[in-house]
Amino acid sequence: MKKTLFLLSTLLTTTLAVAQTAAPAANEPTGLATAFMKAMETEDGAAIAAITTDDFAIVSFDGQVADRDLLGQGLSGGFLVIETAPANNLRSRTYNSDLAIVTGDSKFKGSLQGTNFNTNVVFTATCVKTGSGWKIASVQFSGGTQ
Repeated sequence: MKKTLFLLSTLLTTTLAVAQTAAPAANEPTGLATAFMKAMETEDGAAIAAITTDDFAIVSFDGQVADRDLLGQGLSGGFLVIETAPANNLRSRTYNSDLAIVTGDSKFKGSLQGTNFNTNVVFTATCVKTGSGWKIASVQFSGGTQ
């Protein structure tokens, strides 16, 4: 009985420790990239504004550039509708403790001005340290294969 309880408690502790480290915090670069993609999916302009710098810019996979306000307006106004945009295969590299580059990929599905898209993209998010936290300064999507 003691062995079973010990094994069960060890398994539970290990599972909780893994679960706590599995999801990156939203104030870390990889967590910001995940939060950004989630905000795109939920079309939450306020969430995007909260995690991006004032001079944020995004370059879409077709080469179009938008600032934070235009992205928020596009999402809230139905101009850009994102059905799915999961952040996959994230990799973060930090430089001088105040700049981080996060790369990843996603299967984007949605519509832009009523034109449907369903495409694989890779992305790069440039994150900067602001005070004690991080913000995303720019995001660039590349690819666009069906």
